[in-house]
Amino acid sequence: MAGVDFLFLDRSTVEGLVPPLRELMPVVETALRAHGEGAVVMPPKGHLYLEEQFNGHFNILKGYVQPAGLAGVKVISDYVDNYRVGLPSEIALLTLYDPRTGAPVALMDATTLTWLRTGSVTGIGARHLARPDSRILTHIGARGTAFANIEAVAANFALEEVRIASARPETRTRLAEEVRRRLGLNARAIELGRDLVEDADIVIEATRLEAPRDLIAEPWMKPGSLLISYGFVRAVDATLPRKVDRFVVDDWNQCTMAGTFHSEIAAGRLTRDHLHAEIGEIVTGRKHGRTDAQERTLFWHRGMGIIDVVVGGYLLEAARKAGLGVPLTLWDGRTE
Repeated sequence: MAGVDFLFLDRSTVEGLVPPLRELMPVVETALRAHGEGAVVMPPKGHLYLEEQFNGHFNILKGYVQPAGLAGVKVISDYVDNYRVGLPSEIALLTLYDPRTGAPVALMDATTLTWLRTGSVTGIGARHLARPDSRILTHIGARGTAFANIEAVAANFALEEVRIASARPETRTRLAEEVRRRLGLNARAIELGRDLVEDADIVIEATRLEAPRDLIAEPWMKPGSLLISYGFVRAVDATLPRKVDRFVVDDWNQCTMAGTFHSEIAAGRLTRDHLHAEIGEIVTGRKHGRTDAQERTLFWHRGMGIIDVVVGGYLLEAARKAGLGVPLTLWDGRTE
């Protein structure tokens, strides 16, 4: 009987292997293209809710990507109070499998991977859906994914100003300082409010609310603006998907299960008829992105397990070439 060996990559190893975001975005785009071409199997993500017990929950993402030749499952926790104990709100593990046998081939930290692949999707979405002359970016939320979002957008646009808001003054101030230091951008920490949004070209909502709240009202979005939303609990006007000119998601089937606008879908007020496209259809050219300088666009992405599989596979190959990672044996194939 054959044995089962796999490679373990800890966080420092993963971070050492991750390429610059400009190089990672094309990798992520291959996953979006595979989705747009129907070359994936991706059930909607699952959830284990422990909000009442511990003010947190787990997301379980899974998928198979035919071009990558891999299947995978990622479990990522989302605990809003983790900052109190010195931990990030999100902690993730990714397992990769040989889809032909079901045998594991890798186990790796996926916390940083999640932040970077999420930022990459934000940047790719902005490239296709925002005005090319976008100059003002507003980012609401200062969690782990925030810097990657800003970096990815900055890679595609000549930003003149970045406005950062979050519930805690210390987090938005810290993020603004990091953006100024690492990206050389004019970044300001600002309190939540109408002024944050009204004249912004691109607005990213990446909050972690405990209850729905309208932090962004529909009238605040100016003509030609793009709103990217992916906080789990709704933080924007519930009517936006029906009132903007173009509504785009990452995976509609998954969006019907949970997330920002799920209550609207469950109530029948938001249907697939309101949808312009999934982002993979735009990446493949099957649907168009922005076509009018004045149209208002909303891009809602919930996160897709197939992206973790593709990026994880990229890192696994890089680790093998560099001789990195810890080899582990699930069993050695010997029979008693």
